[in-house]
Amino acid sequence: MKLFTIGDSVSQGFMSLAAARTDLCFSTLIAKSMGLTVGTEYLYPEWLMGGLPANIEKILRRLEKKYGSDINVLDWLTILPTLEGVLDEAEDYYERQEGSAQQRYPGGIEFFHNVAIQGFDIADSWMITSKVCKYQIELSNEKGDSKDGFLAFPNAAFYRTALKVLNPSLNPIYDNYSQLDWLKHHHTTAPEGVENLILWLGANNALGTVIGLEINQTPNDPDRVLKIPSQKPESFREVREKWNLWHPNDFEAEYQQLLDRVDKIMQGNNNSPWNVFIGTVPLITIAPLAKGVGPTTEIHVDGEEKPSTYYKYYTYFPFEEDTVRETGTLHLTLQDALYIDDCIRSYNKIIRKLVDSKNSQYPQPRYHIVDLASALQEIAFKRNAGQVQYEFPEYFKFVYPQVNTKYYHADTTGRLRQGGLFSLDGIHPSAIGQGLIAYEFLKEMKKVGVGDSTKLDWKSIFSSDQLYSQPITLMHEFYDNREFAETIIKLFGRNPLARNPAMTRKFG
Repeated sequence: MKLFTIGDSVSQGFMSLAAARTDLCFSTLIAKSMGLTVGTEYLYPEWLMGGLPANIEKILRRLEKKYGSDINVLDWLTILPTLEGVLDEAEDYYERQEGSAQQRYPGGIEFFHNVAIQGFDIADSWMITSKVCKYQIELSNEKGDSKDGFLAFPNAAFYRTALKVLNPSLNPIYDNYSQLDWLKHHHTTAPEGVENLILWLGANNALGTVIGLEINQTPNDPDRVLKIPSQKPESFREVREKWNLWHPNDFEAEYQQLLDRVDKIMQGNNNSPWNVFIGTVPLITIAPLAKGVGPTTEIHVDGEEKPSTYYKYYTYFPFEEDTVRETGTLHLTLQDALYIDDCIRSYNKIIRKLVDSKNSQYPQPRYHIVDLASALQEIAFKRNAGQVQYEFPEYFKFVYPQVNTKYYHADTTGRLRQGGLFSLDGIHPSAIGQGLIAYEFLKEMKKVGVGDSTKLDWKSIFSSDQLYSQPITLMHEFYDNREFAETIIKLFGRNPLARNPAMTRKFG
C-alpha cells in the first residue's frame, strides 16, 4: 500500500463545520501527485447531503438562492424555517436513510486508505473503535436524541462519522478496529506493507479552547487522562470530553503511546522500506474563528526570529471589542491566547524530541516532521501584522483576488474581499488551504525520495474551491446583522468539537 492516512478533521477534508469534502483534502492531492488512482488505489469516504454534522456553506448557498444578496425585514420571518430545512436533510439522511448507522457504505467497500476522523485527539486513534461507535449511537437513540428537534444536528454525529470510516461494511470482524488497527491490518497483510504513512494528530488536544473560548485543562496526571473506566469502556470519552487543553505532560504521555504503537506496527513488515510523515500542531489561536480585537501587543517568543502580534481579546469573528465589554460575550484574553500557544509550542517540542528518539533506533530516519505549525504561522495575516512571511507556490503570485488567513468575506457583487484559505467555520482550511498543506507534505516527501515533485494542479484546486470561484454574496449579513451571526454561531455551540458546555449555555 503506497499511502495511508491517520488524522483528524483537517486530514478528513472537514470544511465549513462538516465532514464533507475528503475529495479535496491534502492527502487526496498527495495521492494524485504520487500517481495513485483515486477510487481504487486510494479510497476515502464521500459525504452526501453536505456531510456531518452541519454544512454552513450549504446553508448560506440555500439562503442566497432564496433571498439573494440581502435578507430584508420580512425575509427574517422565514429564514429559520429555511435553515431548518437544510439541517433536516442531513438529519434524515444520517439518522434514518441511506447514511444511517444501520446502512453499509455503498459498493461493498470494506476499508478506506484515509481513516482520518473529525474530532479525534491523539488517544482516540487506538481507543475509538466501531464497537464504541455503535454503543454510543444506540445510547443516544435510547435517550431520544434521534427525535427531530428545531435546528438539530444528526444525533451522535461524532460517532456516526467515525463508524462510517472505521467499519463501512458493518462487518462484525472489524468491530474492534481503531485507526491503528487498520494500519496494522494493512501493514501486515499487504505484501509491501504500508510504505508511506501520513500521521497528523494533536490539534484536538487544544482546539476546543478556540471553539469554546474557554480553557479546561487536563489535570497533569497521565494515568488519569489515559485510564479507561473499567465498568463501561465504551463511555471513556465522556470523561475526556470535559477537557479542551492537554497539559504538556499529559500530551507527551499520549503522543509517546501513539508513536510506540505506530512503531511496533510498522516494524511488523520488513519487506520494504517505510516512512511516516508527521505533522506538527498549528497554533490554533491563528484560526480566524477567534477574532482578535482591541489593542495589539508585540510578543517576542523564544526561538522565533520575529515578534508575533497578539490582541487584548479574542472573540467570535463577527464581534468587536465593545461587544466583549458590553455584553460579556465569551472571549479569551491575551494571556489566555499566549498560554494556549505556549502549550502548543511545548507539544511541538515534544513531538520533535520523541521523533528524534525513534529515528535513533534506525540506520536512517523513518519518521519525518512536516512543520505545519511554522508554515501556518508564516502565512497568518494578523499574527504577522499583515506582513506575511510564507513563500507561496509560484501560482499564487499573480492569481486574483489574492487569498489570506482572515475570515472569509465577499461583497454583494460576488467579489472576494478577504480570506480564502479557511472555510466558513473559521477553523478548517478551504480547498486552497488544503492544497498548501499538501504542498508542505510533498516538500518533505521529496527530500526523502518519496516522489520527485511538489507540483500541484493549482488551477484545478482554485476552481474546485467554490468559496473562491463562486463567492457567497450574502456574507455581509454575517458582519452587518448580529442576530444572523448569533444564529449561525449557535451551530458552533452544538458542534461536538467544541468540548465546552459554557458555549452551549451561551448560544445553544
